[in-house]
Amino acid sequence: MLSNSQQKLLRKLSSKKYRHQYALFIAEGRKVVQELLASGLEPEFIISSSKIDFNEEAIVVSEEELKRWSQLETPDQIIGVFNFPKFQNRESDTVLILDEINNPGNLGTIVRTCDWFGISKVYCAHGTVDVYNAKSIQSTMGSIARVELIYDDKETILKEVQEKGYDLYCAHMSGTPFNNLELGAKKALVMGSESHGPANMWLQNACAITIPKIGDSKVESLNVAIATAIILSSWY
Repeated sequence: MLSNSQQKLLRKLSSKKYRHQYALFIAEGRKVVQELLASGLEPEFIISSSKIDFNEEAIVVSEEELKRWSQLETPDQIIGVFNFPKFQNRESDTVLILDEINNPGNLGTIVRTCDWFGISKVYCAHGTVDVYNAKSIQSTMGSIARVELIYDDKETILKEVQEKGYDLYCAHMSGTPFNNLELGAKKALVMGSESHGPANMWLQNACAITIPKIGDSKVESLNVAIATAIILSSWY
């Protein structure tokens, strides 16, 4: 049975303000919760609609109560409350910069894609959706434990990557075909908002690249998570 304090915490963690105040987030689904545990993240507590074999301390509740605390349209069988992951200062030859990506599913998928390609750091310009909301966490499928996201203003992010010697590439519809470039050893890829594209500041300081369209398709653009995966795939 959930205590009053646990119920109160679950209510509060639906808000970004309290997630960051307590450095806690909610993860839903067996696979996501198992991935987070396997990656060493510490749970505050886990609730489930039935007894689970990988965490003996999980609190068993009814399906109706689990549905009550779920933040997803289709509740899964398990909900875990986890501490934010802690990262040591890791550097890699490729980093990603996200400029006001506002769809939580896209953000989570991008984090998972970075994990696949071994990219350990993602910069998020202010205006990018909070990665610790339930939909983003579910879309990361546990990769949030292995990919560090740093939220800051655009100018600070630009200054940091320039000082660290990264060559900037910015995805843009009118850029140079991405497969026609000779890339530098250290690369930073900027992906802009799904609706507005990247800010002019990025275009003024980066090499604009694009994914060439084949044939006479009427499709105007690609989903930002798909575009990110295509470009990163060509870099490895």
